[in-house]
Amino acid sequence: MDYTALISGLIGAIIGALSSLLTLVVQNVYQNRRESARLLYETAYKDYELRILKLPENRAAFPVILAYHQQMMSLIDKGRLTPASMKDVFDKQAEMNAEVLRAADTSQGPASPSEGQT
Repeated sequence: MDYTALISGLIGAIIGALSSLLTLVVQNVYQNRRESARLLYETAYKDYELRILKLPENRAAFPVILAYHQQMMSLIDKGRLTPASMKDVFDKQAEMNAEVLRAADTSQGPASPSEGQT
């Protein structure tokens, strides 16, 4: 009896199953990354909206808020979210916000030519 066809079919079935399983794993990894990015942007945008509506004194540019949420998610993913690391994130956010405000002030310049000549 010739077992060559049987063995070839069995090997082909195993290779097919493994490649299908590998495809599912890769798709799952990339889907999780997309979902994490979507959740990050949605959370940051909602935070931005709430700051504008409810806390005008705590207003910041959207990139600053997005960076804050990225850093927080990174700390959570790594299991390093501590009070000290949160303070560092808050300090970085304050520095970034100050730089954005400073850049906005310098790019606007004086409102009229007579203001700059006082």
